[in-house]
Amino acid sequence: MRRLSALLPLLFTLPAALAAIPADTHLPADIGACTAAAPCPVAVLSPGYGLAGTDYGFLTRQLNGMGYLVLALRDSAGGATIDRGAPITPQVQAIARATARGIAALLDEGAARDRRFDWRRVLLVGHSLGGDSSAQFAADHPQRVSALVSLDSRRVALPRTDGIRVLSIRASDTAADPGVLPDEGEQRRHGSCIVRIEGARHNDMQDEGSARLKEAILAILETFLAPARQPAYACSPAPAS
Repeated sequence: MRRLSALLPLLFTLPAALAAIPADTHLPADIGACTAAAPCPVAVLSPGYGLAGTDYGFLTRQLNGMGYLVLALRDSAGGATIDRGAPITPQVQAIARATARGIAALLDEGAARDRRFDWRRVLLVGHSLGGDSSAQFAADHPQRVSALVSLDSRRVALPRTDGIRVLSIRASDTAADPGVLPDEGEQRRHGSCIVRIEGARHNDMQDEGSARLKEAILAILETFLAPARQPAYACSPAPAS
């Protein structure tokens, strides 16, 4: 894989304070409600390959409005380039492992610096490669994850555990690798949600997608996460086509 060595340093920067994976900090709408005694929840937003956290403003705004501190990664690939002429899955999995280590460093530094936020168990939200990196972090650090929202990730297996609630919103123009998605029995056993949006395209699950698609994603997300301090983790029915 070309330039995978670029992942090795993974010295990330957050504005002003944190030093780990490059990310932008987006504060909750009601930041005054976040205290050490009642810390606000934290969400890590991981973009798809070739995109940045800033390409998911519709998700950031929703999460901020629900009381989350959002750490939006600037790049889920760490500067690595995927070789389209070689098998994709092992390349994505290697990138996901490196990015997961960077997310851990990001959270460690946040926990050391700001007690107004709950760094112990975070929400992971990721599109495509970002969802794969999120799933890898959940596999490596299950005790640090409360829930995972995947926007059509396809290469790294999603959690199968009662301790991590899973929502995967699926496009209709792609298919996940075998074993990535929990089967129906696993969904029932662990309360996982798999919701397919008919007509949705994988690459459109970001700010440049249609208003209708973004509205559908936000409605599914809100059902799953409301209320933010004690989410119900409810599954939405598939949106009407």
